[in-house]
Amino acid sequence: MSAPDRKAFEAAASWYVQFQAQPPTPSERHAWQQWLNGDPSHQAAWNQMERLQRSLGALPQDVSHRALSTLEQRRQVLKWMLVLGGTGYVGWNVQQHTDLRNIWADYRTTVGGRRRIELADGTRIDLNTSTAIDVAFDGRQRLIRLREGEVLINTGKSGGQTPFYVETRQGRVQALGTRFTVRQLAGSTRVGVLEDKVNISPADQPEHSRLLGAGESADFDRQNVGPNQRYLRAQTAWVDGQLVVLDARLGDVIDELARYRSGVIRCDLASQHLRVSGAFRLDATDAVLANLQATLPIQVKYFTRYWVSVQRIG
Repeated sequence: MSAPDRKAFEAAASWYVQFQAQPPTPSERHAWQQWLNGDPSHQAAWNQMERLQRSLGALPQDVSHRALSTLEQRRQVLKWMLVLGGTGYVGWNVQQHTDLRNIWADYRTTVGGRRRIELADGTRIDLNTSTAIDVAFDGRQRLIRLREGEVLINTGKSGGQTPFYVETRQGRVQALGTRFTVRQLAGSTRVGVLEDKVNISPADQPEHSRLLGAGESADFDRQNVGPNQRYLRAQTAWVDGQLVVLDARLGDVIDELARYRSGVIRCDLASQHLRVSGAFRLDATDAVLANLQATLPIQVKYFTRYWVSVQRIG
């Protein structure tokens, strides 16, 4: 098979960007197939694109978690195809890493993985899918740096009066003898409290701090804390490998499932607002998709094993 050149990589990146924005139409799928069959180097370039799809957790968040619709974003995809493919990094078991920046994290999980750790002070931390943290305990503070992903924390009692913090890109969360979750989103942090209280301090405006109690959650950025929301224990069902929803939007359910599988899964506009209730296994996302297809007016199409679209029918 011919080795792909930069032109073939650019074309593969363009197809990737186009199909990230929305599920492919039949005519787009046909055009893609014609391009794919047009030259052996096209197939080679696309094979590399598929390897990147299987390893999306290893790509920076601005590549893997946004609809890639601009020229600059296409260049980012191309850059990673060239860098990872050209250096052999794809072949170096890249799927075992959550993010290139997180290879040296103290603790991490892969896409779809979960892990529980216990620290010296008795603190228990559950790491959700694609999560990476660092732990820095000293005489002044107990600090968890959340590089990426989501954690459920039960603070230990043997730390005495040493303050306990979780630090994200947007600021700090101080635990006040509590059980709580912290999730790093694209441009904000989400905190949910199950027991006792936490204090949220935005990095650039710490005077805008907010105290959250049990059953409350809020998102915050570097300046402000958003409105308080209700927080249910069902939202931590991921610890037991489940996604529990009640009258949720299908689009939101698909977004959650996407966190637990490698590759791309997209939901078209016509089906996003269908309502879904149930408990779904996070380690069997293909079975979940089949179940949703059997109970809702949708069709699940596998463009490739790592590229799935959900479309409304009827």
